[in-house]
Amino acid sequence: MFAILTGRAGHYLLLLLACGLLFFANLGGPSLWDVDEGRNATAALEMLEADDWVVPTFNAELRADKPALLYWCQILCYRVFGIHETSARLPSALAALLTTLVSYELGRRMFSPTAGLFAGLIAASTPMLTAAARFANPDALLNLFSVALLALFWAGLPRALERPPPSEASLPHGRGSDSERGKPAGSRWWFWALGALAGLASLAKGPVGFLLPGAVIFIYLYWERRLALLWQRGVVESILVLGAVSLPWYAWVAFDTHGQFLRGFFLRHNASRFLSPMENHGGFPLFYVAVLLVGLAPWCVFLGWAFWYGGWSCATTVRPRWNTRWLAATDAGKASAYRFLLAWIGVYVLFFSCAATKLPNYVLPTVVPCALLIGRALERWQLGRIKPAAWVMRAALLSFAGIGLATGIGLAIAAGLIPLKSLRSRAVLGLAPWAFLGLVPCITAFFAWRYWRRSQCARANVALLIGGVLFLGPLAAWAMVAWNEVKAVRPLVAGADGIQKTRDIRIGALKMEHLPSLNFYVQRTVSHHAERRDAAAFLRYPVPVYLFLPATEWEEVSKQAPSCQVLGRRRDMYRNGEVVLVTNVTEGLWVRQ
Repeated sequence: MFAILTGRAGHYLLLLLACGLLFFANLGGPSLWDVDEGRNATAALEMLEADDWVVPTFNAELRADKPALLYWCQILCYRVFGIHETSARLPSALAALLTTLVSYELGRRMFSPTAGLFAGLIAASTPMLTAAARFANPDALLNLFSVALLALFWAGLPRALERPPPSEASLPHGRGSDSERGKPAGSRWWFWALGALAGLASLAKGPVGFLLPGAVIFIYLYWERRLALLWQRGVVESILVLGAVSLPWYAWVAFDTHGQFLRGFFLRHNASRFLSPMENHGGFPLFYVAVLLVGLAPWCVFLGWAFWYGGWSCATTVRPRWNTRWLAATDAGKASAYRFLLAWIGVYVLFFSCAATKLPNYVLPTVVPCALLIGRALERWQLGRIKPAAWVMRAALLSFAGIGLATGIGLAIAAGLIPLKSLRSRAVLGLAPWAFLGLVPCITAFFAWRYWRRSQCARANVALLIGGVLFLGPLAAWAMVAWNEVKAVRPLVAGADGIQKTRDIRIGALKMEHLPSLNFYVQRTVSHHAERRDAAAFLRYPVPVYLFLPATEWEEVSKQAPSCQVLGRRRDMYRNGEVVLVTNVTEGLWVRQ
């Protein structure tokens, strides 16, 4: 398997090549997606311009939605690479890359190098992780630090639990070693590193950054009957490091905003989100089961039997009547690893299923443990250690092809190639050339089927992994650019030569709060208006004014501002209408067509 690229260096090269296509290729091609990308990218830009690394703002008002770690990373990228979409998304892409490498190392330590490579490639080629890598929000950073924390916990646990033999320091006249004082020798840095990662995770998105990984660790230790580890002094030190990393910024922003940030962040964006649906983001009880099936496509077709074999492998003994089935399914000596992975998945899915506000990105940290389960199952199948029923494998490969077929049909419908009356006005014509990508999983499944029938399971796995990367990579890197034609802000701003940072002008908007990326592209504060008369009065200012508004509103506003010029109009996918850009500048006007 991968005879030419064996060893850690070869595996890293494969992972870097896959991540280069999936996460970085054409990263800045799609214009910013509203709402979150526009607000996050603009908040970092405003902090940069104000030279304020403490208080996040959007449109010159306090933004209490998220902590500051993402903004700090974006500011650094703006300074190094310039202010554009790639810089805004680069922290997410780098975080996803590091997450992939951590998943490889965790799989390598838990199971084998091959399982780690499979897990890394599977995780990278899931829609959930690829979307997080290409989206300017804190989820990829939170995911990185959560995964790294749990991976480090797993890697250092054996040493933390070991009890070295008594040394001379333990004699009555000695001071005693770390282990005799209640803490195993050599694990202090491990506890400190866990606390630092938890602190960074809390700076990325708040308390969930340490509460949920902590819950995973607690449940796993309870399952393993090792809760005594939590009574070691190192746990207290870990908590102190967590506070040292995260609390200074929280205290500083609380002081600068007189507590307003903490009230908005903890009460509204944490407690209220959990207790009641916010912004109509509710969901049914099995919402996150559906999210995992879609977010792990096409690898979700192997998720069922990965859980099946993983579930049996959690047990060290079973009842006699189940012994035959258990022996055929269990991964001998790996019960602790499977318990850890299932506890990891279970905590995140259960917690967010109980929350009233439901969004798909909340369970992003479950991608890596799911990828590890699938990767190990595929490796065991390749080695002949498990033998799924023929109908199970046929169903998995047919479903793999079916996901590609459904994707192709969906793209054809979105492009208007398959006319649907309800979507006629929403067609994105630029998606038409990409509908053929739905054939990639079909071709992949065909070759995997042939190899499986010939008992060449290693080649079947190679085909599946290559097909998974080549299916999602072009979709993420280039097909998404087609949506630019129905996102209005960037082309309108680019087409108006008068909107320059060096000019003394005013930017306004009427009923455009759903497009916060406007602030990023004009790089100014935007004056928002709710009434037509206010917008018309704004157009009569004695300085150059540029106003963005829906085309339906302009028909009425133009009656009150007849001398204004229309610079352009663009289709708006979010409200299924047109956005118009008008100005009161009538002389020396230049408009890019």
